[in-house]
Amino acid sequence: MVTKEEKITAGAPPSPKAETGPVAGVFRVLLRFPESSIAIVAIVIAIVFQLKNAGFLTALVPVLLSATALYGLIAIGESMLMITGEIDLSAAKVYSTTPFIAYYLTQAGVPFGLAALLALAGAALIGMVNGIITVRFGVPSLIATLGMLFLLNGLTLTVSHSEPVVTPSAEPINTFLGEGQQQPIGGLATYSGFIWLMIAMVVLTIVLRRTRFGMHTISVGSNLLAAREIGIRAERVKIANFMIMGFLAGLNGLIEITASGSTDPSMGDNSLTLYGIAAAVIGGTSLFGGSGTLVGAVIGAFVISSLLNGLPLVGAQQTESDIIVGIAIVIAIILNIVVNRWRERIARL
Repeated sequence: MVTKEEKITAGAPPSPKAETGPVAGVFRVLLRFPESSIAIVAIVIAIVFQLKNAGFLTALVPVLLSATALYGLIAIGESMLMITGEIDLSAAKVYSTTPFIAYYLTQAGVPFGLAALLALAGAALIGMVNGIITVRFGVPSLIATLGMLFLLNGLTLTVSHSEPVVTPSAEPINTFLGEGQQQPIGGLATYSGFIWLMIAMVVLTIVLRRTRFGMHTISVGSNLLAAREIGIRAERVKIANFMIMGFLAGLNGLIEITASGSTDPSMGDNSLTLYGIAAAVIGGTSLFGGSGTLVGAVIGAFVISSLLNGLPLVGAQQTESDIIVGIAIVIAIILNIVVNRWRERIARL
């Protein structure tokens, strides 16, 4: 005998979950994570280059991880800023200025370990200045940081007389920062830069997702007016994130000079900032603020590192590499947009 409830159930339309099936369930799990799409891109790129040249994931690993750290530290700093709706174009020059601050402090008799800490404080201070100019005077961050870029570039070249200097040596701080990183595989120093990147990513991801400051960062980028109305000090939040960006750029510079053994005023090429921003965007951070993922930014940095190092390995010329990298960045961003739309549709089911 069919009960009344069974009749109602039989006549009712199938639930959205019943229509989705197991395949859609897999997609739902995959699309739950915003880093998933760029992770797939990274895996595909690695497989393609490995098939073309067996040395890509063997002999080239230290180079790939070192380059990923180089772009990744900038990318996660830019991600934190972009989540608040701001951007920093001066990161590459903070990267090149910070080592000179440390160098001249050692010339004044300050031990290199303490000089490095003071230089990082100086890098954060530069970020604070960028933030104050942006939020206190209403100057768009694009313009404020562009001005800082030219200021730091001219200042560094003038003070150093455009000449490189030898990186100060003091153990164990040099080993911690990555001395010997560019030598053949041999020890922890080879992967020091990447280890610093992982530490920064984990710490800031926890800060972003598990702390009040992180929630305020996302709220400010999502809706600035609403954030202010509920009592969030938006200006302080933005300035703090500018300082985080400056600190990470400075740390990146110190890692570079200990790895190479030389402090060069021209090492802060503006392409470093652009690659960092690109890594953040293709990793899933919105240019409009309010959302972003630091894990995705690191994966985006790996994608860029793989393309820049893998294309010459398979015989591509520099001009060809630039074309392919440009196309790949645009495709990755489009893929992220499409996947985000799928994610929104599935979330509504």
